[in-house]
Amino acid sequence: MNFDLQDKLNEYVKQDDLDSAIQIAETELSTIPQTDFHQLIGMNLLHMESELNSFISKFYSTVKRKYTFNFSKKLEAFYCEMNGFTINYDRWFIDLFSYSEIGLDDYEWLADFEYHTGKSLTLHGFENLQKVYEDVHTKEKYKIPEVKQAYEVAELLIILRLQELFRATYKSAKTEDLKWSNYPILVTAHDYEMIYRIN
Repeated sequence: MNFDLQDKLNEYVKQDDLDSAIQIAETELSTIPQTDFHQLIGMNLLHMESELNSFISKFYSTVKRKYTFNFSKKLEAFYCEMNGFTINYDRWFIDLFSYSEIGLDDYEWLADFEYHTGKSLTLHGFENLQKVYEDVHTKEKYKIPEVKQAYEVAELLIILRLQELFRATYKSAKTEDLKWSNYPILVTAHDYEMIYRIN
């Protein structure tokens, strides 16, 4: 993990400036000698906006009913987590979680969800990159300096692209006046501290 780059990008993420974070990550990747990870430059997940909208809408409908019958708690926020994608290259997916309480100072509360999606949403469009991660791990290419460098930038860029997808989906949902878009959602991948909060 490139912690210095993650910290730098995280400052932009916290300021809701994903575009600058993506640009910085892509510029960083482009300075590294060419690898299979470089195909990520310019790629995004925005083609999944409609599918993600439906996924969130369905989850919202399910949990809203549950909170209605739970008089001691009410829905306050959502959290999205992508699986540990660098080592689980066979399938990249996301899960949603719901909360009646959210913390202010840290993210320890993310473990205290009430409900989660029973079925994950598979991310598609980055299948070639999944093969690159598989190739790097099975052939131990991580030992090659430029591959290691590119790997560490690419993992952060993939998370930024997921966050970009959620931002676009939320923007559309606001335009359509969908109820779930009134709740904040936090987005990241498993074991990453670069968390993007929307709304």
